[in-house]
Amino acid sequence: MHKYKRHIAFDGTDAESPEKVLSDLLLKVFAGKSEPVVIAVGGPGGTGKSTFAKKLGRFLGKTAVLRLDDYKTPRHVRKDKNIFGPHPEANTMDLVGEHITLIKRNVAFDKPVYNSDTGCADSTERFLPARFNILDGEVSTYRDFHRDVDFSVFIDADYKTQLATRTSRDIQVRGYTWEKAILTFLHSNLREYAEYGAESKNWADMHIHCNHDYSLSIQAIASEFRRHVESPNETLRSL
Repeated sequence: MHKYKRHIAFDGTDAESPEKVLSDLLLKVFAGKSEPVVIAVGGPGGTGKSTFAKKLGRFLGKTAVLRLDDYKTPRHVRKDKNIFGPHPEANTMDLVGEHITLIKRNVAFDKPVYNSDTGCADSTERFLPARFNILDGEVSTYRDFHRDVDFSVFIDADYKTQLATRTSRDIQVRGYTWEKAILTFLHSNLREYAEYGAESKNWADMHIHCNHDYSLSIQAIASEFRRHVESPNETLRSL
């Protein structure tokens, strides 16, 4: 059974970047941990998770990023079932779980690589666990993996921001029509993520908001980590 966390509002308008604040926190909290640390970066599509994960990795050093979009089931299977990315059945959840276990044990493995042209993961690449390992993807904060994640980050945004990001990427990068991009957003962000992923915000250790200009700001942090982020430029208050 999942235990929802008590969160403390973070009013750090003059603070350093969220990536720097979080990296400092993680380096303090896990300073004495010898095993690989697993960090989940989740949230709905179009909130800047991948960009955040890369920047966080640069601050932390000795970091590996596991891209969970590579664990999607074949496109034709998702189409036949009429499901989209946030749906658990649209992802090889068991394989993700197995690979997280290997990361925790510091064991290298071959991860899938999704091919957007063929619509399936038709190749693999070697993944080498590092000091810090970031799970980048919508499902990373799902309850399936919660017990094996050491720290979880939930990135959210206004629906207008999510829509603008998703339609722009789907049309310009994936070649979707406007109608298909809108339909994908409605099913993925508004229906499936609301049903399967939104609840994970309740047990995430940090809440980050993606603003309309795509800048990021920390909104709240789990109360157990309060002492690690206080500074003269930050104010924390109980929610």
